[in-house]
This record gives sequence, structure tokens and C-alpha cells, in this order.
Amino acid sequence: MDFDWPTYFECAACGAEFPADAVGYDDLGYPECPECAARTGPLATLEAVETPKPEIAD
Repeated sequence: MDFDWPTYFECAACGAEFPADAVGYDDLGYPECPECAARTGPLATLEAVETPKPEIAD
């Protein structure tokens, strides 16, 4: 009897966990979180630094 272990994706940005088949991939093949749209890969940290953070309104 064979048993297939399910594969999961855990987002490093928001901590959400999804089955691997529910996760989309960008043009370079890196996974994108379905919940927060954070990408993983070698340029992910640069995108986080370059993206302006919303300011709190007074």
C-alpha cells in the first residue's frame, strides 16, 4: 500500500500554511502566498525593502 505525504507551503511573511497545489508561482517559478501575496526567492528581500510602507493617517 502506497501513501502520498501531502506537501505544504508555509509563508515566511504571514505564517499562513497552504497545500502546495493551492499556491501560485511567479514567472521565475517562485511561490507566491495566496493570503498576503508575498513572494519568495532571491529578490524577495529587496522587494520588501523597496516597497513603501503605508503611513498611519493623522
